[in-house]
Amino acid sequence: MRYDAVVLAGGRATRLGGAAKPEVVVGGTRLLDHVLSATTGADRTAVVGPADLRSLTERDDVVVTLEDPPFGGPVAGLAAGLTALQRPAAPEWILLLAVDVPGAAAAVGPLVETADGFTSLDGVHLEHAGRAQWLTGLYRRAALTRALDGLDPHGASVRRLVARLDLLPLPDETGMSDDVDTWDDVNRLSARPARSRIEEETPMTDDVPTVLASWVSAVERDLQLPADSIDVTEVLDLARDAAHHVARPAAPVTTYLVGYARGLAAAAGNAAPDDDTAERTARLALGWRPETT
Repeated sequence: MRYDAVVLAGGRATRLGGAAKPEVVVGGTRLLDHVLSATTGADRTAVVGPADLRSLTERDDVVVTLEDPPFGGPVAGLAAGLTALQRPAAPEWILLLAVDVPGAAAAVGPLVETADGFTSLDGVHLEHAGRAQWLTGLYRRAALTRALDGLDPHGASVRRLVARLDLLPLPDETGMSDDVDTWDDVNRLSARPARSRIEEETPMTDDVPTVLASWVSAVERDLQLPADSIDVTEVLDLARDAAHHVARPAAPVTTYLVGYARGLAAAAGNAAPDDDTAERTARLALGWRPETT
């Protein structure tokens, strides 16, 4: 998927005593650098904020712009960013990020994979602890343009803008969208481990496929299963879809249920070589919405 990025880096940061928020250091890295690391996959990035932010990055694909008049709020900043990114053959998608979200880089993969599974959705955004995180999201450029049409962006709320869009919330269970509003937030997020517990406890290896194949073979022998009893790629793809489109804990649960269903079918003599259980379940995950019952 191709996309541009808009980084909202303006604002007065009154709860930080007026500090220049893009230059606030969290975990040893400036907030602007945190969020720009999340936009490395973008074709172009518009940073909406003071002109002196240009001196903080050497990337040629980054342009700095500002709404006129300044301090018009996030919707006005988004409108300015979209204007700065206008050009022929621009990407269909816009990655929208606030500069004060140091964990934004971890969110890009799930956002892209989720949006890529839908043909008509206007966008997808994170949702943490029941709160929509619209400024950590991926949106269709045309949908944003339509939503802005006839709306005075200066002082407009993001809620008013997104009310015009068909969006899918993506559960954020690890705090990727946690933002920095106060110095307490700076201290709290600076203390957060740079890597997740799973990453820390996973043995480091450069040959994951070989290690995984060896592990699967060992489990098959221990459980007295025939060799090559599973399609590892199919299982991993299903787990990814369930994790990103439902919730992370859904990954192991979903793969277990599919395996259980196939085991029951085999025990009843109904197993088929062209079994599509995993494919059907993946489609269910891709279309899943939290309100689905």
